[in-house]
Amino acid sequence: MKERNAVLRIILHGFFLISTNLFSLIAAIAFIQLTSAEFNKISQAAIALIINLAIYLLVYKLMHGIQKEIMEIDDYSMFIIILLISMALLPAVFYPLQYMSSGNWSSFDNIINTWIFQVVVNGLCLTINHFVLDKKLG
Repeated sequence: MKERNAVLRIILHGFFLISTNLFSLIAAIAFIQLTSAEFNKISQAAIALIINLAIYLLVYKLMHGIQKEIMEIDDYSMFIIILLISMALLPAVFYPLQYMSSGNWSSFDNIINTWIFQVVVNGLCLTINHFVLDKKLG
């Protein structure tokens, strides 16, 4: 039963991460459009990173008070598996959303760019979760 619970936590954490990633990327694009500023992809990624971390930390704090076990990372292998699951689930979510919103399929370059973003941002979120927050909030 414990292993089944861990698998469910990994999948839910992976879906939460990609949902947060996609929302933060869309929010960064909206912010850039609303401000009419000239931003490049690096500044867009930086804005998305800040939004992503803020959402992750907020939800972590909320979940810590309600259902602490859902957001916990048991060990380093779970950390890696969650990161890989979030990267594997991204194309399954991103491609249909892209098709529904624009009517055409996105190039695989978009997935690769988002994977790079995910490694950095999700790795940072999971590192903060596993090594910092769990120790402080214990």
